[in-house]
Amino acid sequence: MNNRWVVVLVATVFFVLAFLILYQQKVTFGVWFQISDLHHETFALASVALGLGVLIGTAITSNNQKQA
Repeated sequence: MNNRWVVVLVATVFFVLAFLILYQQKVTFGVWFQISDLHHETFALASVALGLGVLIGTAITSNNQKQA
């Protein structure tokens, strides 16, 4: 069963969420990313990390299934 499009969709949702968080900060405070104030940045970085984790986890899992 090949549901790779679901994985890409989930990762895309996390990436878009990260962009929207930082965009809201840019509109509200005038700064995209400010390391001294880790409030919005924490959620954006966590969202990007989750998106990358989903993609990497799927690549590892599919690679292991091909070898077995």
